[in-house]
Amino acid sequence: MTNGREPLWAQPQQITPPKPWGYLSTFGWVLLAYVVATAVTVIALYLWDPATLPANMDLSALMKDAWYLGVSTIISDAVMVGFLCLVSRVGWRAKDYLAINWPLRQEVTVALISLVILLPLMDGLAYVSGQPIIPAFMTDIYKSAQSQGTLPLLWLAITVAAPVAEEIIFRGFIFRGWVRPSQRPMLGILAVAALFAIIHFQYNWFGILQVFMIGFLLTWTRWRSGSTLLPMVMHVVANTYAMLQVIVYLGWLS
Repeated sequence: MTNGREPLWAQPQQITPPKPWGYLSTFGWVLLAYVVATAVTVIALYLWDPATLPANMDLSALMKDAWYLGVSTIISDAVMVGFLCLVSRVGWRAKDYLAINWPLRQEVTVALISLVILLPLMDGLAYVSGQPIIPAFMTDIYKSAQSQGTLPLLWLAITVAAPVAEEIIFRGFIFRGWVRPSQRPMLGILAVAALFAIIHFQYNWFGILQVFMIGFLLTWTRWRSGSTLLPMVMHVVANTYAMLQVIVYLGWLS
């Protein structure tokens, strides 16, 4: 007799997911992934054509070469994503650890409206501050792609590869380790956005500030929606918007 109750063995068991990687281990894994991705990229480019890599390895010059930027971005991003997907399998499915799931429809609406407001707002802030609306890096790399005939490669790297990989890295892997619901999540959100801004060293201080603002919106969206796919879509839209601005500027305003 069970007195109307299910026996313990028949009751559904609540499975608590294992803890994610900690703050330092999360950063350490990302740093190791970057080192591995950089090494793989350098080796791949050298095997393709040793002349691709200049003897002095002038990073500033390489960052202005559209072919190098496009190929290196795609290779390194693929390696980092693959590496972190493997590391994410610590009792989790990588898909769950990185929050690769569809958001609710209302979250999509809120996110896209926020982005539509933020992008022109940042342009206006640049204008009133006397800063260029389009960073010099963007026009330089676009001109390089035009001269090389590598515009499709540049578009693929900037509007697809970079947004997908950076969202998996920042709003997926790093977010899982740094943003804890019970430990002042806003501090974690700010930390993720700050690190995201710092890596965009190709811009001046104002450009990095703008990246922080976008990064904060993306990280906040990840927090609200519980999905990395939504900030990924927003990132694609933001980068496409930036590329279209370059086309308008070089084609009609310069």
